[in-house]
Order: sequence, then C-alpha cells, then structure tokens
Amino acid sequence: MKYIDTNVLVQVITGDDKALAEKAIAQVQSGAQNEFSILDVVLAELCFVLEFHDYKMTRLDIATAIETLLAIPQIFVTDTTLRALRLYKEHPKLDYTDCLLFVVGGKNGIVTFDNDLRKILM
Repeated sequence: MKYIDTNVLVQVITGDDKALAEKAIAQVQSGAQNEFSILDVVLAELCFVLEFHDYKMTRLDIATAIETLLAIPQIFVTDTTLRALRLYKEHPKLDYTDCLLFVVGGKNGIVTFDNDLRKILM
C-alpha cells in the first residue's frame, strides 16, 4: 500500500502545477486496485487547505472533488472515511475532523465545546 500526501491531492484537484497534477494522476491510474490509500488526517488537511487558504473552494466543490478521487479503483479508503465525507457534505458548519469524530464516536462518545458539533449530537 502507498499513501498519498495532501500536497499531491491539492495538485490533482486544483491543477496549480499542471505537470505535477498530470504526473500524480498518471501514477495513480497505473496502480493496482486499492494500491493507494488516503488517510483521514490527510483528508482533514486537504479540506482545510482547499476551503481556507488561497483556493477558497466551497464545501460542495471540495466534497465532490474528493468523492471523484475516492471513486478511482486504485484508491482505498475506509467506510468510516466515506461516512465522514457524507456528513461533511451535509453539515456546512462542521469541518471534516468534526464529522470524523461523530462517525467514530457517535452521539455519546465525543467530548466537545464546539456548539455546531454538539447540535448534531443531540
């Protein structure tokens, strides 16, 4: 298994550096099924970078781009990741990390002061 870093995903999604984006896409496409993994910590960073840094992408655009990436047969992610991404798309006030916490911890397994997260826990 090979793990994909955030900076590679940023290039693939934004195409800032066309040559790097094409290289990354070609490498993934040449891989075997489930050869590459994207960890949740990488997705959390990716969402943050795309939403709040120079890119200022909408959450819907971010979620759609990530869903497109995760549909590639060479990429493996857990069911937990997919569920967290769905929540991220459905709850615009929660960041990806909050969504992941909710999926893993459930309604009774999270300690937080985050009012938006607390609302979905009720």
